[in-house]
Amino acid sequence: MLKTLMKIRLQGILLKQTKSSKKKNSLLKMVLFGLLLLYVGVVFSVLFGMLFSTLVEPFHLMGIDWLYFALMAIIIIMLCFIGSVFLTHHEIYEAKDNELLLSMPIKNRDILLSRVFSILVLNYIYEILVAGPAFYVYITTCGMSIVQIIMFIIMFITLPLFVLALSCLFGWILAQILTKVRMKNAIIIILYIAFMGAYFYVVTSIEQYIGWLIAHGETIAQAIERGLFPLYHLSIALQDENMMSFLIYLLSVLIPFAIVIYILSIRFVKLATTKPIMKKVKYVAKPMKTNSIKKALLKRELKHFTSNAMVMLNGSVGILFCIIGAIFMIIYKEDIQEFLILLPLFSEDLTPLLCLAGIGVSSMNIISASSISLEGNRLWILKSLPVYTKDIIHSKIMLHLLFCVPGGVVFSLASAYAFETDLFATLLIVLAPILFTLFIDLLGLILNLWKPKFDWVNETVCVKQSMPVILTMFISMGFAFVIALVYAFAFSDMISMNLYMYMVFGVFIVMNIILFCALDTWGVKRFEEL
Repeated sequence: MLKTLMKIRLQGILLKQTKSSKKKNSLLKMVLFGLLLLYVGVVFSVLFGMLFSTLVEPFHLMGIDWLYFALMAIIIIMLCFIGSVFLTHHEIYEAKDNELLLSMPIKNRDILLSRVFSILVLNYIYEILVAGPAFYVYITTCGMSIVQIIMFIIMFITLPLFVLALSCLFGWILAQILTKVRMKNAIIIILYIAFMGAYFYVVTSIEQYIGWLIAHGETIAQAIERGLFPLYHLSIALQDENMMSFLIYLLSVLIPFAIVIYILSIRFVKLATTKPIMKKVKYVAKPMKTNSIKKALLKRELKHFTSNAMVMLNGSVGILFCIIGAIFMIIYKEDIQEFLILLPLFSEDLTPLLCLAGIGVSSMNIISASSISLEGNRLWILKSLPVYTKDIIHSKIMLHLLFCVPGGVVFSLASAYAFETDLFATLLIVLAPILFTLFIDLLGLILNLWKPKFDWVNETVCVKQSMPVILTMFISMGFAFVIALVYAFAFSDMISMNLYMYMVFGVFIVMNIILFCALDTWGVKRFEEL
């Protein structure tokens, strides 16, 4: 039974629908998901490869290779922890299928281990993004013996177990807190933003403090030895091939993992079935308020979308990047200007580049691509309401715009303020992400109507593992590159960048009109067929 549960979990990760009979669709989905993983993997591998390339030579010359491995392990732990802690909380402590599985003749241990397995698979994916470039950079620069390579492989296998133990502990603490508070989605989002901000700050700041790290190597060694005991011995083992330190590291990561799994296995039923304490609310008679049909539908969409923090984070992460990007534009204005001076294409007029930047940061918002799928088995309720289908579709369009347009506008205004553009250029810079957001909004909804996914147990599947979401992500993230590449290879010698920018605006307007008309005709018919 454990093997079957693990297979089902693995199928969920690999986007295989259990109710789908169309092999071509499943194969296409797998290919698209593979391409997406490849794209993300290449981007992160290049970034981490560049980081480790700047660290390895000075550390090796100073004879402190252990610090290289220690920083690698710290980055792995941070990335895996941030990527899995909220998933651990959701999968182990708040999974919606816990009661269904517990009612079946399945051992509690098998249910728990299958969930742990799925989290570990994701942790290994996160880990390889860091460990792969770190290993390649070190072995090509300094070389490694057979013993060091074997130790590195064992480290790769065992380090996520330690992270999982930490995630389970923090997930349990988070679950205890969230059972006693109301705005739990807001707390999860704030914690996620704080963790991601801290992680990116640490990673991007390492290069600035290389000299400090080298000068204070001994002090850092003592701090790591006292505060990060397992990582210290791991680093010493990889540098000196010290078997005793490696054994200490293994015991330090395997024992906490075994203890956590044992405790979870004997208390899994209580953890999985504990419900939050709900305070009784005394009814107070108030005047009844009425809303128009469109406003009522929009409020419904808003409440549904904001009821799940993981859905919000995965569907509208671009909003976060818009805000961070706006702050970055203002704070590092002079540094960005100095860099852009080196680019001959943008030395005269920054308007096209700022428009492209607004499109880029807005490309990670894909709310509408899962809005139909999120209805799930409740779709019949929505279809039974005495409202026009057009109004239902329009409410889903408006939800995406309501969330995503303000973020793009804030980023554009910050860009215009930082680079002191004139009024006309500012209008163009603000208009670019609005047109693009509307395009992705309409396109995502059309794709979701074309291939909805209703056979889900967890809502996050809709915003992570459905074909419409993957297609929308590919198209939206690739559009900025396509716009730049088309000009560079086809129009750079023929027309100016400003004229090309006006052409792009015109294309967006035409596509938005076509997609909106398609939703009001084919989209209405398709929704009624679901």
